[in-house]
Formats: sequence, C-alpha cells, structure tokens
Amino acid sequence: MKKLGLVLLIMIVGGCAIEEYPATQKLPPPKNLRLSSANSGITVRLDWDAPDSGIPDGYIVYFKSIYDTAFKPIDTTGALYDTVTPGDTTGYYYVTAYSFDLGESNPSNIDSTVPIHTSNITIYELDKEQSPLYYSGFGFDTTSGYGGLFPMKLPTHCFKIDFYMTDMDTGWSGPYWFVSSNLVYRFPHDSSLIHYRCSFKNTRFYLITDYATRRKILPDSSQYGTGVQVGSNNWINAQYIAVYTQEGYYALLKIDPLSVDTIQGKVNFDAYFQKVRGLRIIQHR
Repeated sequence: MKKLGLVLLIMIVGGCAIEEYPATQKLPPPKNLRLSSANSGITVRLDWDAPDSGIPDGYIVYFKSIYDTAFKPIDTTGALYDTVTPGDTTGYYYVTAYSFDLGESNPSNIDSTVPIHTSNITIYELDKEQSPLYYSGFGFDTTSGYGGLFPMKLPTHCFKIDFYMTDMDTGWSGPYWFVSSNLVYRFPHDSSLIHYRCSFKNTRFYLITDYATRRKILPDSSQYGTGVQVGSNNWINAQYIAVYTQEGYYALLKIDPLSVDTIQGKVNFDAYFQKVRGLRIIQHR
C-alpha cells in the first residue's frame, strides 16, 4: 500500500493539476471491481480488471465512509489489486486509472462493505409456528444480503434456514434460544415437530457484551457457539448477537428485549449482514 501523498504527486504535476482531456481521449475506467476479506477479516482486498484499452501508469483507490458525503482518494497502486485496512469503518469503494499522458479515467463500478439491514423481523417459537402467519426459521440470502423468515415444519425452504427460535419444550413459555437449524434433530421435542429430513445449516452465535467495541468489528468465528439465549432480563436497551453462517459470512442481530413476548411466543429483531464473505467489520447506522 502506498501513502496518500503519492496520490497528490500523481494528481499534481509541476504545481498544476493534470490537464483534462476530451472524453474520447481519456482512459477507459477499470472494470469489475470486487471486494473480499483478508487478514482474518479486518482488511478489505480490492480486485479489478484493466481498462478495455490504453496502458495506465497506475490506479487510484477512492473511499467514502457511511458517514461521509464525498469520496476521497486513499491509496495508489500499479497492480490490479490493493488492500485497505479501514479500522472499524464500512463504506463504499471505487477505482480510477490514471496516465500522465491522458489524465484520470472515470470511476469503476462502486462496491460496498456497508451491511445490509433487514428491519422489524418477527420470529416465533417453533411450537407457535403456523404457516403462513408465524414462522420460526430465519435465513440470509448471501446474494442480496437480506434476511427472511421460513417455516421449519415444512420442507420447502429448509435449506435456506440459518437458525430457528425454540424453548426446547412443549408450548412457548420461554426462555427462548436462537439455535443453529442443523441441531433441530438433536432436541427430542423439537425433532418431534419436524416430519422430514433436511440438510439444515450449521450456524454459530456470539453474545456481545462489550457492545461499544464489538458492534463495529465482530469477534472471530472461533469464539462462537451453536446457540444463544434471547432477551435475558439483563438487557435493558438492546441485545446484540453476532452470527457466523455456514457459508462464511458475518452478521449482527439487534434484539429489543421489550419485544420478547412469551404470551404470543415471539421476538422482534433487526439484522445486519456483511456481504463481503469473511469480513468482520459491521459498522452501521
């Protein structure tokens, strides 16, 4: 990674900005920018393809955090990739190509590390489940990043379910747990309600107690377990649970303890899904 000062050296030649050229003479932009994780999930790697024509002298990486209003140059490279360690900040990236002869290209496509927010989800305890009104299963779509509710008692969507809510007993009086969906056959009562076999997913959870730190960078998946109790009386404002999916994605659940309803057998929560596989940075608005 080169320092930002090199960006300024590239952009300013002889005390004057690089001359603007007609669009027909500019370098085409880099193509197919995509993001991945590196360095145990705290570094963002950017890869892209070269412009359709021309030979760039290098590339400039731009970033805009979720709290910024404009993109800023943060790095330069002569390769078709770069790595950025953004701390605990999520945001948006694009790349331009530059040439001392033809100036700077237009931006590539924009890619993002901002978590996808699914709001106001109401999940029901397994005994309470009754299609199509009440669902006890929940799963993330790794393409869109959004989460959805699914029936545990029907086989139609079982392969999409990351976890379900249960009290592991008859009725729905609680306490409630979010449990990896592949464990449903291990609990005698729960398995008695599932009248089919399915390759449910292996999901892991981490109860966040140091929210001020962990709401931005989630713990490494090695610290996660297969289930977590939901809505303990110890939580006054909100309860936060980190999730690690079978596919290797991280997510954050925000639960309102006041929504834990043992009469109706339901809990409300929001979900924040990091679409960059393996990236633990989850900062959100």
